[in-house]
Amino acid sequence: SLPVPRQVGGPGLPERILMDSRQSPKGMLTSIFTWAGCSDDKSPIKAFEEIVNDREGANFLGVDGATSLKAEIVARVPKIADASQFREARHLLKGLGGAVALREELTFAGFVDPITDMLTLNEKPLNIFAQLASGTVTQASLVSEQAALGIYAGKYCICANRPDNDRHWDSQDPAWISKASMARRHRFLTTKNLHWQWFNMLIAGLVPASEGGVEARAALAEVEQIKAACLHFAKNVGGWSDQIGLFVNIFGHNNVNSLFIHILDMSELGPGFSFQSFKNCPLDDVLKVLREEAASALVARPIQLSVVQAENKAIRQKSMIAGKVPFFFAGTDGATSVKAELVGRVPLMKDASSYREARRLLTEDLGGYKTLREELIRCGFVDETTGDLTASPNPFNIFAMIAAGKIEQPGMQEEQERLGDFASEFLICCNRPVCDEYWDSEDPEWLGKASMSRRHRFLTTKQTHWQWFNALSFGLVPMNAGGCSIAEALTEVERMKAACLLYASRSKGWSDKVGLFVHVFGHNTVNSLHVHILDMSELGPSYWKQEFKNCPLDAVIKVLKEELIAQDGPQQGLKMATEAAVVAARAASEAAQAIIAQTTSKIRPSKKGSNEVLTLNVGGEMVTVSRDTMALAPAGSLLLELFQADWESPKYEVDDGGNVFLDYPPGAFKLISNQLRMLHLTPRNEVLQPPSVPRELVRDYSDLARLLGLGGLVALGEAQWGRGPIRENLQPRGGGGFCGKRRPRGPPPKGEEAPGGKIASIV
Repeated sequence: SLPVPRQVGGPGLPERILMDSRQSPKGMLTSIFTWAGCSDDKSPIKAFEEIVNDREGANFLGVDGATSLKAEIVARVPKIADASQFREARHLLKGLGGAVALREELTFAGFVDPITDMLTLNEKPLNIFAQLASGTVTQASLVSEQAALGIYAGKYCICANRPDNDRHWDSQDPAWISKASMARRHRFLTTKNLHWQWFNMLIAGLVPASEGGVEARAALAEVEQIKAACLHFAKNVGGWSDQIGLFVNIFGHNNVNSLFIHILDMSELGPGFSFQSFKNCPLDDVLKVLREEAASALVARPIQLSVVQAENKAIRQKSMIAGKVPFFFAGTDGATSVKAELVGRVPLMKDASSYREARRLLTEDLGGYKTLREELIRCGFVDETTGDLTASPNPFNIFAMIAAGKIEQPGMQEEQERLGDFASEFLICCNRPVCDEYWDSEDPEWLGKASMSRRHRFLTTKQTHWQWFNALSFGLVPMNAGGCSIAEALTEVERMKAACLLYASRSKGWSDKVGLFVHVFGHNTVNSLHVHILDMSELGPSYWKQEFKNCPLDAVIKVLKEELIAQDGPQQGLKMATEAAVVAARAASEAAQAIIAQTTSKIRPSKKGSNEVLTLNVGGEMVTVSRDTMALAPAGSLLLELFQADWESPKYEVDDGGNVFLDYPPGAFKLISNQLRMLHLTPRNEVLQPPSVPRELVRDYSDLARLLGLGGLVALGEAQWGRGPIRENLQPRGGGGFCGKRRPRGPPPKGEEAPGGKIASIV
């Protein structure tokens, strides 16, 4: 939600921060807050020094809400296609906890057996190359090709893509480019050694001997042999050119969590090769980095488990021995986290049905709230002792830090007061000014990062318990674990909605078209609550870019009500749902009434019928006029309906400044209002000359006067008796006659005051 200004280097955290993972945590913190524009007197760096020192060595930033090493690596090394980027990824992994953290993640997701440290061969998560290497799955058509490995056939396995993917190797169809084979001749090589250290080249040589790993020189020798096997295959299989390319996808950018080397005939490449070039790392570049490490006598450090990691490993080992695995990942696209799995299995999260499915997946397939909590603890977003969200910069969790008072957003105090009684529970937050500035930009650099509307704010909660970090977990954490009931969660969400509407109703310039949205976990980029408050009358391109994940808050309320009814039965559930809504109904009603009052206050009179001065936006031009002047319009006319004292018409559109907008020709309306002003000013015993209208405005003037129901009151060529009070000692009008134009019909008004009583000032 907080992309960097363009002048600093494009959206997202700057490369100088992201790419330089060699910075100490404290150094990276300094860079982040310098980037965020904190002034020296407001900078929270000193306040965080103690926290950072406590987390010495931890370098997990949680970029884009990452809750896994895999997502963090992608965010911080978005391209791994050469030796320097592969080197950077390995260095980053060491800073993120190294082999111990990576094994824990793979075990957590079910890809590694916690007892044997071997890759699993289960249906869930599906790990296709491990299954092919073990013989669990076979590709019968590849028997002859396997023989082309010669002496390497006992150690490695040749695999093929799906037939459809091979057939579409040269397709330009976007539906195929991302998954079709990258060349006319494209095969994979995998290893039959299923120890987890060989699942991906990222970890080669980094698992210590005490854990069954090999040191850098042995890892180098193994990769050299893998290269030799690939080249031997291409030379002997027949039909391949001598232009052979060998590539790997490094962990983070891989979609299968078992080893696979892409073997490509580079003489006939398809569009898919260019499409995936950002993650096609040449095997020779991997060898280059391994040779450097072998030459420096790199020895992997022994793995030391933290207390939590040791407990988790023991739990998983116990479950495996008992034959009870608490949850199963499908491993969609190589997902190693609940977050990635949800995105893979619920790619659209924008309505009640998708929100309902995400909660079902979490509770039935992915281990429920305990799995989610463990993932957040592993990545540092939740304090395992208190169960509260962490408010430290490592990982960076912006809304939690604002709620904790660690970061102050200048100029937001006045907006906070618009929450009224809700200000003690919730906080209003803003986007970076540059994101607001680019709200309507269609530049790809800003799509999905700029504000989604001209008027876009966030609401977050002051509650720090992790159960409120995202809509996915609302009501799923049991009370004995510090959570709350579904009924209480529903009440809280109803209050969030009421607070948002109240804020919008009290904010100048906002229309009554207010949209409230959440990004459900998986599709979120910040791991602390933020409800998007949008003025839907002016949406920007970023709204449509993110439409697939903009889940209405009303959809959340709908599903929570369903769960409450299912839990407590129709009668009791409906009663509790009603009570939850009633708790927030008064505030919601106040918000709705405030919206109506704001939108109509520009034209609606006070109870006393006072002569108000109104500023109208007429066709883009501002017109200032008194209400009494407009009230001269004949009974039953449209103009009088707009401005009469008992006005009860529907709300009218307002502009950014809150002024009523009338979509009329401005030139004609100004002439009509001027004629009404003169009628209001002219004593009722005198005659007002007909209006003088430029030739080019005659048609607009006549048509608008007719449509507004003004009849002869402002008709061309017709004089009118004045409507103002008689004034003594008024100089008679100079000149005589009516220049051949008709005199007013009937005598001057007798004994009646002009509408509104007193003469209005000329405005």
